[in-house]
Amino acid sequence: MTVFGLVRLCYPDIEIDAWRQHLAGLGTGKRRRSGCVVVNDQRGYVHAACLYRVAPDPRSGRRLELSYLSKAELPASTAPDTLFDFVDELARDEGCSSILIEDTASGVTPDRLASWTDIDRALAAHNFRPGSVGFVKTVEPVAS
Repeated sequence: MTVFGLVRLCYPDIEIDAWRQHLAGLGTGKRRRSGCVVVNDQRGYVHAACLYRVAPDPRSGRRLELSYLSKAELPASTAPDTLFDFVDELARDEGCSSILIEDTASGVTPDRLASWTDIDRALAAHNFRPGSVGFVKTVEPVAS
């Protein structure tokens, strides 16, 4: 499965041309750093993906924002853990003090939160908590 194939399964209203145009614009303009994180297996099949960007935050300096979080429904998949481990490291490397997973579909509503149950364990294991616009966590510094 391609990255867009997985994203399209999770967000069926996204068209391929719009996706390509958005990806082409990542990392340009005023954005410090942005891109697409992809978790695939040894055969190249995509299991999870998301877009990210480093953004200024008036409360905490910098934060890492994730959007269009997509995950294939596979039994015993470690893709969410792999993705969140990488995102934690990326946030520390970029000097971010928090991570925000945007709810890019519809805003956080009780129904929308219920649809995240497939990755609830991974979110909880990585200390993400529901926030006003998605899921948030504080980035812990690396222990010396």
